[in-house]
Amino acid sequence: MESTRKEKYDLISVSHFFPPRVGGLENMAYNLLKGLSQRNVKCLALFGSNKREYVKGDNLDYQIFKVFSTFGGTYPLFGLRFFLNIFRTLKENPNSKVIIHSRHLTSSILTAIACLLLKHPYTVIEHNGGPVFFKSELVTRLINWVDRNVFGLVLQFAEDILAVSKTSRLWIHKNFGISKQRIGVIYNSFNTAYYANRVKEKENIVVFASKWIKVKDPQTTLDAYTKIANNFPDWKFMMIGEGSNLQFERKSLPANIEILEKLLTQEELFEILSKSKIYINSSLSEGLALGIIEAVSLGNIPILSNAKSNIEIAEILKTKDFTFQKGNTNDLVKILKKGIYLSKDAKKISAIVSKNKEAFSSEQMVETYYKRLLPRHYETAQMKILSIVIPFYNEENLITELLKKVSAIQLPSGISKEIILVDDASKDNSRNLVEKFVEKDENNNKYILLKNTRNKGKSQTVKKGVLASTGELVVVQDADLEYEPEDLVTFVNEFITNHNIDFIYGNRFNQRNKFTGSIHSLGNRFVTMASNIFTKPRGFAPKDMETCYKMVRGDIMRSIFKGLESESNFGLEPEITAKLARYRKPNGKKLNYKQIDISYVPRTISQGKKMRWFKHGVEALLEIFYFNSTQFTVEEYFNGKRVKRKF
Repeated sequence: MESTRKEKYDLISVSHFFPPRVGGLENMAYNLLKGLSQRNVKCLALFGSNKREYVKGDNLDYQIFKVFSTFGGTYPLFGLRFFLNIFRTLKENPNSKVIIHSRHLTSSILTAIACLLLKHPYTVIEHNGGPVFFKSELVTRLINWVDRNVFGLVLQFAEDILAVSKTSRLWIHKNFGISKQRIGVIYNSFNTAYYANRVKEKENIVVFASKWIKVKDPQTTLDAYTKIANNFPDWKFMMIGEGSNLQFERKSLPANIEILEKLLTQEELFEILSKSKIYINSSLSEGLALGIIEAVSLGNIPILSNAKSNIEIAEILKTKDFTFQKGNTNDLVKILKKGIYLSKDAKKISAIVSKNKEAFSSEQMVETYYKRLLPRHYETAQMKILSIVIPFYNEENLITELLKKVSAIQLPSGISKEIILVDDASKDNSRNLVEKFVEKDENNNKYILLKNTRNKGKSQTVKKGVLASTGELVVVQDADLEYEPEDLVTFVNEFITNHNIDFIYGNRFNQRNKFTGSIHSLGNRFVTMASNIFTKPRGFAPKDMETCYKMVRGDIMRSIFKGLESESNFGLEPEITAKLARYRKPNGKKLNYKQIDISYVPRTISQGKKMRWFKHGVEALLEIFYFNSTQFTVEEYFNGKRVKRKF
C-alpha cells in the first residue's frame, strides 16, 4: 500500500466506512469531503473495508484499512495497524483538522487516544440521536452501558462537538452529561436539480433502503408492504439493504414486493430514487437520516416513523401528516395509502422539494462546516482586504512619497488595500499633504483618515488605526520610508500559500541590508535577545522583535489591540510580541508564525529618526519585562459566541 508520508493534509476524516453506500454517516462524510476538496482543502479519509488500499485523488486521498466486521458489518473493528498509522499521520500533520464521525466506533476511540497522546485537538460529528437496539435486551443494555461509559469519553475530550440535528444535540446532552453550549448543530444536507413536472415521468415505486439492523426496524416496513401490496398491484414495493434483522420467505410474498439484498452505492440508489415516488424510514431512533433528505431531493414523499429526529425533519418540511407510530405496522399501512393517493399531486411534491432544498442545502452545509472546522483556511479563501495602518507625526518631507509607494502596491487578484492614516496631532503640513494625495489618488484604494486631538505617541496612535481596520490581514507601515512597502506583497502571498499562518514578522537583519550605525544594529539585537528570553519558552523567538512589519490576522490583531496598554513611543513592539507569544487559540495551541527577510534603509538622526537607543532602549527593556509577566485579557468571538479569555 502506498504511503501518505509525502502528503500534507488540511483535514483528516475518520469513519467506519466511507465509499458512498446506503447509510447517512457514510454518504454525509463523502459529501462533506467532496465539497471541501472542491474548495481546495487537502483532505484524507481514513476508513475500513475488506482490503487495505491507498487511493490518491484530487485534494481527496483515501487510506483504507482491512477490518474485522461484527454485528453484520455494522461495527467494524480496527486494530493496531490503524492506530499506528493515524498516530504517524497526526505527527506529520500537526496543524491538520481531525474529524471523527460518531463516537461509538473502534476507529473513533483509537483516533481519540492518538490525538490525546499527541495533544492534537479533534472534532466529533455525532450522527446518532438515540440508543442502539439489538435483538437481545441484555446485549442492548450492555452495549449502551459501554457506549455511555467508554465511547462517551470520545465526546468528553473533543475540542468541538457537532450534532446533525437538534434532537441529536439534546440526546448527547442528556445521555453523556455534556453541556448544550458545547454542542453545535449542522444539519445533514443534500439537494439536486429536481423539477416538479418530473412527477409524470416517475414510476409507482415505494422504497425502503437501509441496513437491516434493529434500530432501522425494517421488519415493520416489510410487514406493512405485505398487508398493502395486493391492494395496489400496479405499485412496486422495494426493500433494499442487508443484515440479519429482516425475516421473510420470498415464496409467500406478493409478486410486487421486491427484496434486494445489497447495500447500494450512492449512484445506484439515486437511480432508483429518481424513479420512485415514496420513501420510507421506519427507524426507532435517528440522529438525522441523510437518506430522507436525499430521497426528498429526488422528488419522493417522505413517510417517516415518529422517531424524534424524523419528527424534526417532518416539521421543517411540513410533512408531519405523513409520520406514523414507530413499530406500528397498521399505522404505517394507513399513512402509506395516504402517500400513494397524494403521489399524483405535483404541486404538493414541488412544495416539499422546495422546502427541502431551502432547509437542507448541501452547499450551505459544506460552507458551514468549512467555516467551523477550518476558519483560517476559509478566511484565506475569502480574503479581500489588507489593512495598512500608517501613523504619522510631522512627516511632511516624506509622507507623499510614502503614500505613492503604498498606493501603487499590486496585491494578488481579489485583494484590495484599506489604508488607514492616523495623524498624531502633527504641527507641520503633514495632514494637508495626506488629504491632497487621497483626493487625487486614482488607484482605487480605500482610505480612512483619523486624527488625535493631542499627541498620544506611536502606540496609542497605532491602536486607533488598528481598531478602525476591517481587513482579514492587518499591518503597520511607518511613515519614514525606512521600509519598502513592496515587501508586503510577499507577506500576503505567504498567507495565501500557507493558510495555517497566523502572523508574519519581517526580519531586517539579513545580508541585503546595511545599518548606518553599529549602535542602532546592536541595540535592536539586544532588545530582541532580551524579549526572546521570555517568548522563546512559549514557542516564539523572532530574529527582529522591533520590526515594524508585523502582518497579523485581522481578528487576532484587533482582539489584542483592544487591550493595548503601552503609551510610550517604543513600547508597542515589545507588547505585541509578548502577547502574540502568550496568546493561545481556543483549542490551546499557540499561534503559527513565519519570518521573512525584508528591505530596510534606516534614517539618521539628522534625517528625523526619533529613536534614541540609550533612553528608548531602557524603556523597551522595562516594557519587555512588564508585558511578559503581566496577565492580559482578550475579548473575541468563537463559534458565534462572544468570550473573554485571560493569558
